[in-house]
Amino acid sequence: MPKINRGTTVKLSIRLSAIAKQKIEDAAKNLGISLAGVILFELTKLLKNPPTLSEIADIENRITLERKHFVVTVNEALMERVNNLAEDYDQKKNVLIGYMVSDHFEKYGDPEDEKDLEPKKLMVQVNESLKKKMMEYSEHHFIPLSATVAYSILQGPYEGLPSYEDKETVQFFTNVPAYVGELVKEGAVEHNIREHFYTSLCIYKQFMVPEGRFYEE
Repeated sequence: MPKINRGTTVKLSIRLSAIAKQKIEDAAKNLGISLAGVILFELTKLLKNPPTLSEIADIENRITLERKHFVVTVNEALMERVNNLAEDYDQKKNVLIGYMVSDHFEKYGDPEDEKDLEPKKLMVQVNESLKKKMMEYSEHHFIPLSATVAYSILQGPYEGLPSYEDKETVQFFTNVPAYVGELVKEGAVEHNIREHFYTSLCIYKQFMVPEGRFYEE
């Protein structure tokens, strides 16, 4: 696993609902990352399009936050966005972010069935420019690289042929839940391609295509 440059970090304390915390624990197992990693994974998206004040008021009427705080480590850029939003909404950030995150996760469906969540090592081989985008996204948003790999695989492969400016490729290993690794094997057989190419197509779809979850110009 490449070492992520975290830069300067700070602690963010938030209050969660009991239901949301359970859903976060389920998601963490499915992606093979920590609870904090799952929260940051979704919080990055939520801060790009935060709920309105009226929507926050509605969430307050529906959701009860636990008194106990959950602490996550974030980078300064994310904390600045949190502070600005809390100031704009004139609310305490631990409560505001708690409502946003809890509402998001309470809408999650329950786990479908039993899955093999044992961590397994996966070899990833991608174009050097794609690897650079992956590292930049992980460092900027403080999200584990393994989470972006697992998520990409779960969303399926890019259906076309990827296009890169250079031809250099790089390899690295990361851990994903065993069932995600099985999806790679099944997908490679179905598309009659090598497993590492199938994985790279899944990652390409999320990082290099405008509709992708991790696409940034």
